Amino acid sequence: MVKNFKIIIRNIFLRERTKTLYRKLSKLKSIMMLPLNDEQFTKINIRMNSGIKLELKKPERFIDKINWLKLNYRNPLQTEYTDKYLMRNHLINHGYNHLLPPLIGVFESFDDIDFNQMPEKVFLKTNHTSGVNQLVEKGKTDLHKVKSRFNRALKDNYYKYSREWNYKNIHPKILVEEYLSDDKLVDYKFFVFGGKVEFFGVIKNIIDKEGRASLNSQINLYEKTLKKSDIDINRTGFDDSDFELSQYVTEMIEVAETLASPFPFCRVDFLVGQNKLYFGEMTFHPNGGQLVLNPIDNEIKYGQKIDLTRIPRNHLKPDN
Repeated sequence: MVKNFKIIIRNIFLRERTKTLYRKLSKLKSIMMLPLNDEQFTKINIRMNSGIKLELKKPERFIDKINWLKLNYRNPLQTEYTDKYLMRNHLINHGYNHLLPPLIGVFESFDDIDFNQMPEKVFLKTNHTSGVNQLVEKGKTDLHKVKSRFNRALKDNYYKYSREWNYKNIHPKILVEEYLSDDKLVDYKFFVFGGKVEFFGVIKNIIDKEGRASLNSQINLYEKTLKKSDIDINRTGFDDSDFELSQYVTEMIEVAETLASPFPFCRVDFLVGQNKLYFGEMTFHPNGGQLVLNPIDNEIKYGQKIDLTRIPRNHLKPDN
């Protein structure tokens, strides 16, 4: 009953007319919580959104351990892997440059971008936040509106709203990439525990008509064996009776496990077209640490796969 109510409320707020309000209300809530320290913020935020009381002293569930990592794990590589610009160097060093979306330019100010010298369509995104991206099409996109949005983002530190340490020290930039014209792009998200993929999500309808991340996407979860997973994350799924998993699944698993191997947990994302595979991003705390793997058995099962005892002390906050 609670699950169905949450889905109904989400669907109401994510309709075309109200999704901007939804985004603004979410940010306003975070702003009101700015005076709280990271642990207070995290506990209250989780309780408000999922009704779960975090156990951080002796974490066992998935959500407990993800948030313990969020508050205590301090591997310097996290910042570089989160930075969408610096991460490109790591992909190149691993021999995965063929997975990089073509980069046109990197800018520290929106005003430095000369759109007259750009192709008809380009894709803009920030390197230091989550969800700030935009398709820009000559003669059709309101550049004043886009400029206002990106200028706000450049001045912001995403850490304030998520309390994810890995975002805190990223120097803000705007990346301009070639527009990936395949309108059937699908997002694949691989959940990697101790260097091993356990399950992955497949997300359809990922871009809205404005070229921004859609709030009406649909997701299915699959085991590494490619069987449908019984994990429920309170999101709308899609009918996969006529859907075939990508030919690149095996390659994505190999890449994800290689990139995530330094970390106790990480999610590695890819964009998949009909005949092309692109790296997306790496995430250390899915949904800002709010993701719940229902039913509770899955919370325990996957919580056990995150080994906190093997983390080097120099990768922990000094007070641990």
